[in-house]
Amino acid sequence: MKPSYDPVALSVPDEEIRIDGNQSYWRGSERFTGFTGEELDDGVYEFQSFKDGWLDGPSGQVTADGDLIEEEWYQGNHLYGITREFRHDGTLAKATGYQFGYPIWIVRFDFDGTTPWRPSTPSPSTGSAS
Repeated sequence: MKPSYDPVALSVPDEEIRIDGNQSYWRGSERFTGFTGEELDDGVYEFQSFKDGWLDGPSGQVTADGDLIEEEWYQGNHLYGITREFRHDGTLAKATGYQFGYPIWIVRFDFDGTTPWRPSTPSPSTGSAS
């Protein structure tokens, strides 16, 4: 599955970004808004998006063909929203709902990518599924 955005084309070179002591990202004299990323050894492209210097929006990995492998959503430097993991054939394998960095629910999908297995609720202290 291809995302509705192109993190490879939108990425800014790492040399243009700096990180301050508060872990805020900067480009020049302004807090960074945009994508950063790098190509890994296996051809997978790993990316992150930022708004006003903090992780915000989609982050994850895409194949060399641009298909999603994993997509996470951030808000204010915390996982927030739905994280999705895809199989090699593009079907949805797992979705996790986050709020303020904590997993709220997890759904694993059958091999067709549409039929959910038994949903689970993570333990608040460990984040692991029950």
